[in-house]
Amino acid sequence: MISSRTRVLAIIGDPIGHSITPRIQNYALQHIGADILNIACLVAPSELEAAIRGARALGLLGLMVTIPHKEAVLRLCDELDDSARLIGVANLLHFTPQGKTIGYSSDGWAAVKSLEEEGTSVKDQRIVILGGGGSARSLALTFAAHGAHEIVLLNRTVERARTIAEEVEALNIPARAETLNASTCRRELVQADILVNATSIGMSPQADESPIEPQALKAARPGLTVYDIVYNPLETRLLRETRAAGLKGVDGLGMLIYTNVFAVEKCAGLKISAATMREEALRALGA
Repeated sequence: MISSRTRVLAIIGDPIGHSITPRIQNYALQHIGADILNIACLVAPSELEAAIRGARALGLLGLMVTIPHKEAVLRLCDELDDSARLIGVANLLHFTPQGKTIGYSSDGWAAVKSLEEEGTSVKDQRIVILGGGGSARSLALTFAAHGAHEIVLLNRTVERARTIAEEVEALNIPARAETLNASTCRRELVQADILVNATSIGMSPQADESPIEPQALKAARPGLTVYDIVYNPLETRLLRETRAAGLKGVDGLGMLIYTNVFAVEKCAGLKISAATMREEALRALGA
Protein backbone atom coordinates (compact mmCIF):
# COMPACT_ATOMS: atom_id res chain seq x y z
CA MET A 1 0.00 0.00 0.00
CA ILE A 2 1.27 3.48 -0.89
CA SER A 3 1.93 5.63 2.16
CA SER A 4 3.79 8.76 3.19
CA ARG A 5 6.86 6.55 3.62
CA THR A 6 6.76 5.14 0.08
CA ARG A 7 9.89 5.88 -1.91
CA VAL A 8 9.77 6.49 -5.66
CA LEU A 9 11.91 5.42 -8.59
CA ALA A 10 10.82 6.77 -11.98
CA ILE A 11 11.50 6.11 -15.64
CA ILE A 12 11.59 9.07 -18.02
CA GLY A 13 11.46 9.26 -21.79
CA ASP A 14 9.63 10.72 -24.77
CA PRO A 15 7.56 8.73 -25.67
CA ILE A 16 7.08 6.63 -22.54
CA GLY A 17 3.54 5.22 -22.73
CA HIS A 18 4.77 1.94 -24.24
CA SER A 19 7.08 1.12 -21.31
CA ILE A 20 6.33 -2.01 -19.28
CA THR A 21 9.00 -1.14 -16.72
CA PRO A 22 6.58 0.21 -14.07
CA ARG A 23 4.38 -2.86 -14.34
CA ILE A 24 7.14 -5.45 -14.08
CA GLN A 25 9.25 -3.60 -11.52
CA ASN A 26 6.33 -2.86 -9.21
CA TYR A 27 5.27 -6.49 -9.41
CA ALA A 28 8.75 -7.62 -8.35
CA LEU A 29 8.94 -4.98 -5.60
CA GLN A 30 5.59 -6.07 -4.19
CA HIS A 31 6.82 -9.66 -4.29
CA ILE A 32 9.56 -8.82 -1.75
CA GLY A 33 7.38 -6.43 0.26
CA ALA A 34 9.39 -3.30 -0.61
CA ASP A 35 7.72 0.06 0.05
CA ILE A 36 8.93 1.46 -3.29
CA LEU A 37 6.92 2.57 -6.32
CA ASN A 38 8.07 2.88 -9.94
CA ILE A 39 6.29 5.42 -12.13
CA ALA A 40 6.68 6.48 -15.76
CA CYS A 41 6.99 10.17 -16.62
CA LEU A 42 6.79 11.76 -20.05
CA VAL A 43 9.62 14.31 -20.23
CA ALA A 44 10.22 16.39 -23.35
CA PRO A 45 13.86 17.24 -24.19
CA SER A 46 13.21 20.91 -23.42
CA GLU A 47 12.13 19.98 -19.87
CA LEU A 48 14.88 17.46 -19.12
CA GLU A 49 17.04 19.58 -16.82
CA ALA A 50 14.02 20.84 -14.86
CA ALA A 51 12.68 17.30 -14.51
CA ILE A 52 15.95 15.92 -13.15
CA ARG A 53 16.47 18.76 -10.69
CA GLY A 54 12.84 18.50 -9.59
CA ALA A 55 13.04 14.73 -9.12
CA ARG A 56 16.13 15.09 -6.96
CA ALA A 57 14.55 17.91 -4.94
CA LEU A 58 11.46 15.77 -4.34
CA GLY A 59 13.59 12.99 -2.88
CA LEU A 60 13.21 10.36 -5.59
CA LEU A 61 15.63 7.46 -5.36
CA GLY A 62 16.64 7.91 -8.96
CA LEU A 63 15.57 8.02 -12.58
CA MET A 64 15.75 5.31 -15.22
CA VAL A 65 16.37 7.01 -18.55
CA THR A 66 15.28 5.97 -22.02
CA ILE A 67 15.06 7.49 -25.51
CA PRO A 68 15.87 10.28 -26.32
CA HIS A 69 17.66 11.40 -23.14
CA LYS A 70 20.51 8.91 -22.61
CA GLU A 71 23.22 11.25 -23.91
CA ALA A 72 21.76 14.54 -22.76
CA VAL A 73 21.62 13.49 -19.09
CA LEU A 74 25.41 13.14 -18.90
CA ARG A 75 25.95 16.88 -18.48
CA LEU A 76 23.46 16.91 -15.61
CA CYS A 77 25.37 14.36 -13.51
CA ASP A 78 27.78 15.21 -10.72
CA GLU A 79 29.66 11.95 -11.31
CA LEU A 80 29.75 9.26 -13.97
CA ASP A 81 30.31 5.60 -13.24
CA ASP A 82 32.95 3.92 -15.42
CA SER A 83 30.14 2.27 -17.41
CA ALA A 84 28.61 5.61 -18.45
CA ARG A 85 32.04 7.12 -19.12
CA LEU A 86 32.98 4.20 -21.39
CA ILE A 87 29.75 4.12 -23.39
CA GLY A 88 29.02 7.85 -23.41
CA VAL A 89 25.40 7.45 -22.31
CA ALA A 90 23.52 6.93 -19.05
CA ASN A 91 20.27 5.02 -18.58
CA LEU A 92 20.17 5.39 -14.79
CA LEU A 93 20.63 8.37 -12.50
CA HIS A 94 21.06 7.62 -8.80
CA PHE A 95 20.32 10.46 -6.37
CA THR A 96 22.60 9.67 -3.44
CA PRO A 97 21.88 10.55 0.22
CA GLN A 98 24.82 12.96 -0.06
CA GLY A 99 22.95 14.98 -2.69
CA LYS A 100 24.89 13.84 -5.77
CA THR A 101 23.58 12.60 -9.10
CA ILE A 102 25.57 9.63 -10.40
CA GLY A 103 25.06 8.35 -13.94
CA TYR A 104 25.29 4.68 -14.91
CA SER A 105 24.95 2.72 -18.14
CA SER A 106 23.53 -0.75 -17.57
CA ASP A 107 22.30 -1.81 -21.03
CA GLY A 108 25.51 -3.65 -21.88
CA TRP A 109 25.75 -5.24 -18.44
CA ALA A 110 22.12 -6.35 -18.74
CA ALA A 111 22.85 -7.94 -22.12
CA VAL A 112 25.82 -9.84 -20.67
CA LYS A 113 23.69 -11.04 -17.74
CA SER A 114 20.82 -12.19 -19.95
CA LEU A 115 23.23 -14.14 -22.18
CA GLU A 116 24.90 -15.72 -19.15
CA GLU A 117 21.47 -16.72 -17.88
CA GLU A 118 21.09 -18.75 -21.08
CA GLY A 119 24.52 -20.34 -20.68
CA THR A 120 26.42 -18.06 -23.08
CA SER A 121 29.50 -16.09 -22.01
CA VAL A 122 30.95 -13.30 -24.15
CA LYS A 123 34.50 -13.90 -22.89
CA ASP A 124 36.87 -15.19 -25.60
CA GLN A 125 34.04 -15.29 -28.15
CA ARG A 126 33.91 -14.08 -31.75
CA ILE A 127 30.89 -11.78 -31.79
CA VAL A 128 29.09 -10.38 -34.83
CA ILE A 129 26.89 -7.37 -34.17
CA LEU A 130 24.31 -6.16 -36.67
CA GLY A 131 23.83 -2.39 -36.55
CA GLY A 132 25.77 0.82 -36.15
CA GLY A 133 23.65 2.86 -33.76
CA GLY A 134 23.69 3.49 -30.03
CA SER A 135 22.70 -0.04 -29.05
CA ALA A 136 25.37 -1.60 -31.26
CA ARG A 137 27.99 0.73 -29.80
CA SER A 138 26.95 0.06 -26.20
CA LEU A 139 27.04 -3.70 -26.67
CA ALA A 140 30.28 -3.71 -28.65
CA LEU A 141 32.15 -1.68 -26.02
CA THR A 142 30.69 -3.68 -23.14
CA PHE A 143 31.51 -7.03 -24.77
CA ALA A 144 35.03 -5.77 -25.39
CA ALA A 145 35.36 -4.77 -21.73
CA HIS A 146 34.19 -8.30 -20.78
CA GLY A 147 36.96 -9.97 -22.79
CA ALA A 148 35.48 -10.79 -26.19
CA HIS A 149 38.00 -12.36 -28.58
CA GLU A 150 36.93 -10.35 -31.63
CA ILE A 151 34.02 -8.10 -32.58
CA VAL A 152 32.72 -7.69 -36.12
CA LEU A 153 30.17 -4.98 -36.87
CA LEU A 154 27.91 -5.31 -39.89
CA ASN A 155 25.86 -2.28 -40.90
CA ARG A 156 24.30 -1.00 -44.09
CA THR A 157 26.17 2.28 -43.55
CA VAL A 158 29.63 0.87 -42.96
CA GLU A 159 31.14 4.19 -41.87
CA ARG A 160 29.09 4.18 -38.66
CA ALA A 161 30.16 0.63 -37.89
CA ARG A 162 33.79 1.51 -38.62
CA THR A 163 33.70 4.27 -36.01
CA ILE A 164 32.53 1.78 -33.37
CA ALA A 165 35.15 -0.76 -34.46
CA GLU A 166 37.87 1.84 -33.93
CA GLU A 167 36.58 2.47 -30.39
CA VAL A 168 36.64 -1.26 -29.67
CA GLU A 169 40.21 -1.55 -30.95
CA ALA A 170 41.19 1.25 -28.57
CA LEU A 171 40.30 -1.23 -25.81
CA ASN A 172 42.82 -3.69 -27.30
CA ILE A 173 40.17 -6.03 -28.71
CA PRO A 174 40.39 -6.88 -32.44
CA ALA A 175 37.45 -5.41 -34.37
CA ARG A 176 36.32 -5.04 -37.97
CA ALA A 177 33.48 -3.31 -39.80
CA GLU A 178 31.82 -4.62 -42.95
CA THR A 179 28.77 -3.77 -45.02
CA LEU A 180 25.67 -5.69 -43.94
CA ASN A 181 24.59 -7.86 -46.87
CA ALA A 182 23.89 -11.52 -47.63
CA SER A 183 27.48 -12.25 -48.60
CA THR A 184 29.14 -10.82 -45.47
CA CYS A 185 26.56 -12.48 -43.22
CA ARG A 186 27.24 -15.93 -44.66
CA ARG A 187 30.99 -15.43 -44.45
CA GLU A 188 31.04 -14.12 -40.87
CA LEU A 189 28.54 -16.58 -39.37
CA VAL A 190 30.61 -19.57 -40.41
CA GLN A 191 33.12 -18.70 -37.67
CA ALA A 192 31.05 -16.61 -35.22
CA ASP A 193 30.19 -17.73 -31.69
CA ILE A 194 27.51 -15.10 -31.05
CA LEU A 195 25.35 -13.06 -33.41
CA VAL A 196 23.61 -9.99 -32.00
CA ASN A 197 20.80 -8.10 -33.72
CA ALA A 198 21.18 -4.53 -32.45
CA THR A 199 18.94 -3.06 -35.15
CA SER A 200 15.21 -2.32 -34.92
CA ILE A 201 14.44 -4.84 -37.68
CA GLY A 202 11.99 -7.34 -36.28
CA MET A 203 10.21 -4.74 -34.17
CA SER A 204 6.87 -3.28 -35.24
CA PRO A 205 6.28 -2.03 -37.94
CA GLN A 206 9.05 -4.33 -39.27
CA ALA A 207 7.84 -7.37 -37.33
CA ASP A 208 7.73 -9.61 -40.42
CA GLU A 209 11.30 -8.80 -41.42
CA SER A 210 14.69 -10.20 -40.46
CA PRO A 211 18.07 -8.47 -40.73
CA ILE A 212 19.62 -11.58 -42.34
CA GLU A 213 18.57 -14.34 -44.70
CA PRO A 214 17.70 -17.85 -43.41
CA GLN A 215 20.41 -19.34 -45.63
CA ALA A 216 23.09 -17.59 -43.56
CA LEU A 217 21.76 -19.23 -40.41
CA LYS A 218 21.62 -22.65 -42.03
CA ALA A 219 25.27 -22.31 -43.03
CA ALA A 220 26.36 -20.91 -39.64
CA ARG A 221 28.69 -22.60 -37.17
CA PRO A 222 26.62 -25.22 -35.26
CA GLY A 223 27.33 -23.70 -31.82
CA LEU A 224 26.18 -20.20 -32.77
CA THR A 225 24.01 -18.27 -30.28
CA VAL A 226 21.72 -15.65 -31.81
CA TYR A 227 20.77 -12.78 -29.51
CA ASP A 228 17.99 -10.43 -30.64
CA ILE A 229 17.65 -7.35 -28.42
CA VAL A 230 14.11 -6.79 -29.71
CA TYR A 231 11.57 -7.96 -27.10
CA ASN A 232 8.27 -6.93 -28.64
CA PRO A 233 7.41 -9.17 -30.36
CA LEU A 234 9.21 -11.65 -28.14
CA GLU A 235 9.52 -14.24 -30.91
CA THR A 236 10.96 -12.28 -33.83
CA ARG A 237 11.31 -13.70 -37.31
CA LEU A 238 15.08 -13.87 -36.74
CA LEU A 239 14.60 -16.05 -33.64
CA ARG A 240 12.06 -18.29 -35.38
CA GLU A 241 14.47 -18.89 -38.24
CA THR A 242 17.35 -19.36 -35.79
CA ARG A 243 15.56 -22.17 -33.99
CA ALA A 244 14.44 -23.70 -37.28
CA ALA A 245 18.13 -23.90 -38.21
CA GLY A 246 18.85 -25.79 -34.96
CA LEU A 247 20.66 -22.90 -33.27
CA LYS A 248 20.22 -21.32 -29.84
CA GLY A 249 18.14 -18.12 -29.78
CA VAL A 250 17.96 -15.59 -26.93
CA ASP A 251 15.26 -12.90 -26.87
CA GLY A 252 15.70 -9.30 -25.75
CA LEU A 253 13.42 -9.39 -22.73
CA GLY A 254 16.25 -10.31 -20.38
CA MET A 255 18.09 -7.11 -21.25
CA LEU A 256 15.08 -5.03 -20.21
CA ILE A 257 14.61 -7.07 -17.04
CA TYR A 258 18.22 -6.78 -15.89
CA THR A 259 18.23 -3.00 -16.34
CA ASN A 260 15.42 -3.04 -13.77
CA VAL A 261 17.40 -5.35 -11.47
CA PHE A 262 20.37 -2.98 -11.74
CA ALA A 263 18.29 0.15 -11.05
CA VAL A 264 16.68 -1.19 -7.88
CA GLU A 265 19.97 -2.53 -6.54
CA LYS A 266 21.86 0.75 -7.17
CA CYS A 267 19.15 3.16 -6.04
CA ALA A 268 17.47 1.20 -3.24
CA GLY A 269 20.05 -1.38 -2.22
CA LEU A 270 17.56 -4.19 -2.81
CA LYS A 271 17.59 -7.32 -4.93
CA ILE A 272 14.52 -8.15 -7.01
CA SER A 273 13.90 -11.35 -8.94
CA ALA A 274 14.56 -11.41 -12.67
CA ALA A 275 12.38 -14.53 -12.94
CA THR A 276 9.46 -12.79 -11.20
CA MET A 277 9.71 -9.84 -13.56
CA ARG A 278 9.84 -12.11 -16.58
CA GLU A 279 6.59 -13.78 -15.53
CA GLU A 280 4.85 -10.40 -15.36
CA ALA A 281 6.51 -9.18 -18.56
CA LEU A 282 5.16 -12.17 -20.47
CA ARG A 283 1.68 -11.35 -19.18
CA ALA A 284 2.12 -7.70 -20.16
CA LEU A 285 3.32 -8.56 -23.66
CA GLY A 286 0.54 -11.10 -24.05
CA ALA A 287 -2.01 -8.44 -23.14
